[in-house]
Amino acid sequence: MTIKLVAPHGDWKSPISAESVASGSGAVAAPRVCNVTGRTYVLDDDGTGRMTIMELCGNSAVDILPKDHSVGNTIYEYGVTALNILPDGCLIFSDKNNAVGILDPNTCHVTIVLEENPTLRYGAFEAHKSSPWVLAIQEDHTIDTPYGVQNYVVAIHIENGDVKRVITGADFYFQPQFNSDGTRLVWLEWDHPELLFEMSRLCGADWDNSSIAIKNKHLISGGNSDGTCEPHWGTDDALYFSREKDDRRQLFRIPPGGGEPVHINFPGLEKFDIGEATMLEASRTYVSLSSRHLLATATSQGISCLICIDIKERQWRFVAQDQGITALRSDCVARANEFSGIVVGRGPTLAASVFKIDVQDDRKSRLIRTSGLSASDYPRGLVSLPESITIQSRSEPREVHGFLYMPRNNKYMAAPGALPPLVIQSHGGPTSLSSNGFNLQTQYFTSRGYAYLLVNYVGSIGYGREYRRHLYGRWGISDASDVADFATHLVRTGRVRTGAVGITGGSAGGYNTLQALTRYPTIFAAGVCLCGISDVAQLDSTTHKLESDYTTALVLPKGTPKEEAPRIFRERSALYHAGRIEAPLLLIHGTADPVVPIAQARQLYDIVKGKGGNVKLIEFPGEGHMLGKPDTVRSCTAETELWWRKTLLKL
Repeated sequence: MTIKLVAPHGDWKSPISAESVASGSGAVAAPRVCNVTGRTYVLDDDGTGRMTIMELCGNSAVDILPKDHSVGNTIYEYGVTALNILPDGCLIFSDKNNAVGILDPNTCHVTIVLEENPTLRYGAFEAHKSSPWVLAIQEDHTIDTPYGVQNYVVAIHIENGDVKRVITGADFYFQPQFNSDGTRLVWLEWDHPELLFEMSRLCGADWDNSSIAIKNKHLISGGNSDGTCEPHWGTDDALYFSREKDDRRQLFRIPPGGGEPVHINFPGLEKFDIGEATMLEASRTYVSLSSRHLLATATSQGISCLICIDIKERQWRFVAQDQGITALRSDCVARANEFSGIVVGRGPTLAASVFKIDVQDDRKSRLIRTSGLSASDYPRGLVSLPESITIQSRSEPREVHGFLYMPRNNKYMAAPGALPPLVIQSHGGPTSLSSNGFNLQTQYFTSRGYAYLLVNYVGSIGYGREYRRHLYGRWGISDASDVADFATHLVRTGRVRTGAVGITGGSAGGYNTLQALTRYPTIFAAGVCLCGISDVAQLDSTTHKLESDYTTALVLPKGTPKEEAPRIFRERSALYHAGRIEAPLLLIHGTADPVVPIAQARQLYDIVKGKGGNVKLIEFPGEGHMLGKPDTVRSCTAETELWWRKTLLKL
């Protein structure tokens, strides 16, 4: 029996260091399997911030990308799909410097197809099966303003570097894809000021390979607030896509010969969201294994699982339940063969990992590789497990959801009756989700004696359409009340200590942090705002193209008169209510942030400081919006802990 040391919450020693958080989280994604060779690849962070291509060989992985290359792009600022496989087995990828390269996996040699260009960016590659032309999204920054930046679907000749614009006219494009023989293609498009979650249109056309052009463009689905997203061709050339049906995203299928979309409404599927619509173009959360079987991610109450859908028998079932996968997002599923797929997922004790999932025999499903550190890398009893928690909103007749982690350490305990401080973390987006997958940032604090809540405030995905849409016109109000309600609930029910609740978040989560501190100044003892929004009007006028109309939809109630907009924007901006902030506030921001300019943090700092408030601003030179460089993550973690020690541990 282990005798634990008694120490105050927050003073517990932990083997999870800031260095661990910076370099041990893992970023594996984008599984790819070559149909010709069967070779399997994934993207992964090499621990230095460089995104590389790993070939999976048995249970090992080999870095096959030369060290002077890093995979990624900044189309729509968040990036689009950066890796795909050509018919000959070579890999085409976006390089971080906006070049386009082809990697020969046999020689590890990279051929640059398109050199770095300061105004043109490329990604979302889709190779034609019998010609050297590759579809891609092109982004032109010749006029570098939200309405000046132009996007197109282009065809790139990978042998001579010719580029031809083949689909034009819309403001945004996602996921261009050829069918199996390259005679047809589909894509998503939408226009200012529409939102992709609501108004994206799934379009199709015939492909003329002789003229490198589309013909007979037509609308397949969408454009009518039904949330059409994530189209994928089946192995038999059936077309699948997701759209919102009643309160959930559901799959639809158009047979190989064409016809009207058919809802895959097998009993029980209506409980799940299947398919994903976020700001990330790379969403691939289901795949056709054969004309009969689909391997799909299904999400309910913020928790994901894998299911196999049998088109022929009109039924479905859970698969790989014993693998402990509960978090599946974005580019996470690929076809291996007619009976199996490659999946990237996480679980409460498992970091991002690669699995081979067999839909015929669960006993054949297995873990291939774990990227980063998991619970098994630490002493037993150190890792805190998530508790799904739902409370009732005090201001509106609805529920609010989150995942609560209580303090846990195999060597320490608090004195009897002592309650822990609480950190509430709000995710970005805001149309996104905090999952219950293993996260070192969370465990860093729980292993030191903090309670930690990942709150999925209203507007989050994974809880149905009504929950997501409820934030429209209420951003900065409803989501702020959600975190305040959670703080009040956990204090009132005796889970955490009174007067020791902090709030943090990045981007939209930073906005939530600032709104909570201004609207509920006595509830929170401190705040840490990372790359957060303090002025929504300024954001609306300075942010990037993809989100340039997002703010208006989130802030202004439908039907708001034009003359009322300035007042509402000001009312929803912490910059103009900074005098209400009573809690100590730490601001962390990158100087090269293209989404929320550094000026927002500097202005807020000056106002709070000028009013005598306790505020600190930390700037990271050259850092962008995601604050993702390893040194930045390391510093942010250390600075945040120091801030909580100063503010939440006071007795």
